[in-house]
Amino acid sequence: MTVSHTSSRTAGVGARMRAILALDGPVAGMALTVFQYFVVSVSFLGCLGPALAFAALVGWQSTHLAIWLGAASLLPLVPATYALLRSTRRLLAERGEARAGRLFWRSFASGCRTLAWAAIAASAVVLLLAYDFALFGGSDAMLLFVAASAAASLAFFIAVSLAAEVRDEHGAVALATAAAKVIARRPHIVLSWLLLTGLGIAALALPVVGPPLALFLPALLGVGIHICNDALRLPLIDETRHTP
Repeated sequence: MTVSHTSSRTAGVGARMRAILALDGPVAGMALTVFQYFVVSVSFLGCLGPALAFAALVGWQSTHLAIWLGAASLLPLVPATYALLRSTRRLLAERGEARAGRLFWRSFASGCRTLAWAAIAASAVVLLLAYDFALFGGSDAMLLFVAASAAASLAFFIAVSLAAEVRDEHGAVALATAAAKVIARRPHIVLSWLLLTGLGIAALALPVVGPPLALFLPALLGVGIHICNDALRLPLIDETRHTP
């Protein structure tokens, strides 16, 4: 009787282990989800290739050429942010079955067309702030102004990307107005975006965890932004739940 009971219990444990480790089991699903995060993050970093190359080869210099090259290298930032937010919305909803990498590149291509004005505007803001820093960087007040302006600009272009995700009309005036309304109505949500971004950038400086984290950080930040939007009831929240 005891042997039979032990055998049945062992068989039950074996069946549960086989179910867990099956190709359609939770372990395989988790591995596929992690891979999707990796693909989206690497895709985002690939879009920032010009900026990364500029940082590695040129870096900050208070010269006209370096400032203009640095601003131009950030032209893909807004379309890449739009693609990141679209793909991570689907990744958050569908996990391993999201095919988020394919959606990212489709969204990036469409973002380059529909958000060209925002990409140019973001580079123009970077250009102006870089000149302010180069000319008046020794002033503490100017340093605070540049930092605050950079944070406000980042929040605005994230809001533009979120608005573009859910609106059929992608005109500059319509999206800028929608982004301004989002920021005005829910400033605490905007602060959560900036906090997440700051914590993520700070985590990259960690000696051991930082470099590997860079391969997953963009997708984690995108998912974190969507979680904050859902939890804090961002305007447009009902629409952003249904990304096509």
